[in-house]
Amino acid sequence: MVKKYLMTPGPTPVPAAVAAAQTAEMVSHRGREFHELYQYVAATLRDVFGTKHEVYLLTGSGTCAMEAAVANLLSPGEKVLVVRSGHFGNRWAEILKEYGAMVKTIDVEWGRAVNPKLVAERLAEDTENEIRAVFATFVDTSTGAVTDVEEIGRMVNETNALFVVDAVSGLGATDYRMDEWYVDVTLSASQKSFMSPPGIAFLALSPKAWKVCERAKCPRYYWDLRKYRQWAERFETPYTPAVATVRALATALELMMEEGLPNIYARHERLARATRAGVTALGLRLFAINPANVLTVVRPPDEIGADDLRDHIARNYGVYLAGGQGQLKDRVIRIAHMGFVGPFDVVHAITALEMGLVDKGIVLELGTGAAAAEEILKEL
Repeated sequence: MVKKYLMTPGPTPVPAAVAAAQTAEMVSHRGREFHELYQYVAATLRDVFGTKHEVYLLTGSGTCAMEAAVANLLSPGEKVLVVRSGHFGNRWAEILKEYGAMVKTIDVEWGRAVNPKLVAERLAEDTENEIRAVFATFVDTSTGAVTDVEEIGRMVNETNALFVVDAVSGLGATDYRMDEWYVDVTLSASQKSFMSPPGIAFLALSPKAWKVCERAKCPRYYWDLRKYRQWAERFETPYTPAVATVRALATALELMMEEGLPNIYARHERLARATRAGVTALGLRLFAINPANVLTVVRPPDEIGADDLRDHIARNYGVYLAGGQGQLKDRVIRIAHMGFVGPFDVVHAITALEMGLVDKGIVLELGTGAAAAEEILKEL
């Protein structure tokens, strides 16, 4: 038997207390017990979002919140600007096109974050104020790069456009300030830094976004956020939620508040530095130019297929790493270190990667990567 270590960017490891919370006796989603759960989860998420506005719970993955944002903010034929710097930036564009938006893009080389000046330039070219919204991704887990949401938010705020951010990866592990950074819509989900099972997405809207929502003409029924706002007043959702997952999320948030958000952000920053040190000590190349703190994307040696190496490591050492997406398929390995992850999880991942490389014929001195990571992990 090989013990499993999940180091993928979603789903991520779940603490025992969070997993156990799902097994409690089921309750009515229209009863007092669920009202208390909902109230706690929504209030605590506001702290993580960095907003004073209500956070709404949706049953589904992060993509459902992306689609809900599009359906509620646009009318067919309206112009939008999408930052495409990875697989999930592409997803924004795909959803928007399905809803009839006229999509203009800023295409960024994968591995780099968009230069905020490019966003400002494209908005300045919009002399007729036709761009209704700017869509971006906080951390695109396909590349591992982090976007300067704060600077882009300041620029978008000087226009009539909305600023919509997919923060599915990054929120809960990295400092994020929705209101202060002029973000009009932020969305995220349970299965990443919130160390909970998949099944719950959440999003918050600014007053500016709500005004647009009221007049938007795209079809919407299940994702009609006006219904969610109405039902949230009684701490409920308009349709049956994933009750057990909400309970698990509440338990995870309790653990997060016990650790404290500043400590969580510092932990992720240290784990990221340690992972980067470990993989570079092995001679591997980091893919992202400005890497995020929630995962590390690396290129394996040219003579080794990334997917073959990952499969070998999973079978023999029980460490599950993620592969590339889109144009990066079989070209990179993604090592997540978000949520319920500690120093020795990173050591396990680096050590397994190191042994896998040696097994595939790469000449290395065993312990090189782990030692480099440990130099950072031992910092107090």
